Amino acid sequence: MTTTTWALALSWPRPVTVVDCDIAGGDMGPGMLAGRVGTDRGLLSWSAAARHDLPVAASAALLVEHAIQLPERPGVSLIPGFGTATQGQSFSGAAWERMAGALGQTAVRHGRDALVDAGRLLTTRGCWPVVRAADRVLLTVRPTVRSVHAAQETVGRLRDELGDLATVSAIVVGRGPYPAGEVASALGLPLIGELPDDRATAAALSDGEPMSLRAMRRSPLMRATSSLVRELAATTGPSLSSTGWAS
Repeated sequence: MTTTTWALALSWPRPVTVVDCDIAGGDMGPGMLAGRVGTDRGLLSWSAAARHDLPVAASAALLVEHAIQLPERPGVSLIPGFGTATQGQSFSGAAWERMAGALGQTAVRHGRDALVDAGRLLTTRGCWPVVRAADRVLLTVRPTVRSVHAAQETVGRLRDELGDLATVSAIVVGRGPYPAGEVASALGLPLIGELPDDRATAAALSDGEPMSLRAMRRSPLMRATSSLVRELAATTGPSLSSTGWAS
């Protein structure tokens, strides 16, 4: 899921803010941006600054101060997530509501999209206000029995939290014994796209392994993601999207 979120962000045609909302602990900064992400900016610092009585517009403006700009892609910024699961559990529902409102304001007023790594959506805790505010929710799943079984539980939780699955689509990652369309059908979701199991590019995006931008752009993963992004960007205006995970 982290790999998919980074791939989407680096292919996105408009300015985009990526937010690592995984309450189990954020991987987006320590992975691709290993050694370049400190502890002074991120969800916790933003939450401390965007106090309860701050207007939504002001909370949205603070996102810029607590984000990290990618020198490789000036239009992409990251709000790093939690250092530990304990920090994630401490983030209140009210804080998630403020984040959802701030991201919505950023999209509407400034034309800056948002991509959210939502983590494993299996409990009532987590960034559900952000997920509910998203225009699109993308569930990543592998075409295996084990992954589909885990995803079915996630789909049930999404239905409970969202009321329906109108905004939810499946992304099938890698090859397996079942076709992508059959996997999406088993989950009762439309298939938005397929991504290859490109381990070299995944290692660069999720683990900070060296890879030139030229090689990354030509990689199977990024070529497939570019096609997916064209469809996503064409079907939504400035928007908030969330990626969820199933193993």
